[in-house]
Amino acid sequence: MLFIFQGIYLDRDASQQAEEGDIVELLDLVEPGDLAFFDNDEGAITHVGMVLTRSEEGDLRIAHASGRVRIDKLDQQGIFDREKKTYSHKLRMVKRVL
Repeated sequence: MLFIFQGIYLDRDASQQAEEGDIVELLDLVEPGDLAFFDNDEGAITHVGMVLTRSEEGDLRIAHASGRVRIDKLDQQGIFDREKKTYSHKLRMVKRVL
């Protein structure tokens, strides 16, 4: 919905959304609003989240929906679920669509 306000229309599925925008090569270059894509064990993109913030320590926070809307830590491996103390999604790439 946030992208619609910017005049950007994205397809519904994460795999289709992954076709849009430009790849951000390094997590150090990621900005709020960038989309992070995650794949399953077969390599298919199955999940997407939006980067929200970067803390003073450099930690990235991502908003995503996995049963419910969550805000979790994002790093090179993927999304770290603090409640379960494990990674819930494996990072494939980050793209900038704005």
